[in-house]
Amino acid sequence: MISKTRINVRVRRLNAGLLSSARARWHGRRDAAGLREFPRKATPGQQPADATAGLPPYILGLHARVRRGTARLRSRTLRAHRALRVRIEAESVRVVNQYQVRGEPAPAALARFGRMVGEWRSAAAECRQQAQQLADDANQLIACYWDAAWAGGQAAGLVDGARPAGRLPGEIALDRTWDHIDDSLLTDRWYAGGNAAAASAVARALHILDHQAAYDGAPSGAGEG
Repeated sequence: MISKTRINVRVRRLNAGLLSSARARWHGRRDAAGLREFPRKATPGQQPADATAGLPPYILGLHARVRRGTARLRSRTLRAHRALRVRIEAESVRVVNQYQVRGEPAPAALARFGRMVGEWRSAAAECRQQAQQLADDANQLIACYWDAAWAGGQAAGLVDGARPAGRLPGEIALDRTWDHIDDSLLTDRWYAGGNAAAASAVARALHILDHQAAYDGAPSGAGEG
């Protein structure tokens, strides 16, 4: 039986409110004199090979906070739903055995597996949304920082006009492991990138679930392999 209890896995947000934004602008004004190279090179589309190279401590601190926050979100989500993941792994073996070994569709087993996966996908999607919110809050503070730094550079004659809209040094983006919410069920590919030729039972069962109509319409034995 799948538990419908909501499990709280939230972490403390960065809170890009008035106070935090004002603090970010203060840091930008304070650091403006020592950031001459950034305004000089600040044109849309230009990015250094190392996106964090030469970034000021304030922005590096935001990067560290987002890394810690998103790692905590991920670990708490996995820990909170450990029992669900164990059931998914067990049910995936049953689904694969029915569909790919015996070649006999088992709608009831696939439906159970689908309900479990649906619960996991909902929890994982919420986790990703919270992680994206952390990144968005940090980027808002980064924008406040650079707006103030650009204003300082403009006053010193280093740049003309406001900060280019297409340039935000140190902008934070979630890494690729957040792109596919099912990957945390697949421990062999979450960090390594995956290998379709050596797919686990869970990966094979997910494929069956996502292509259910094709499998249900196949004659006996057509799903083997």
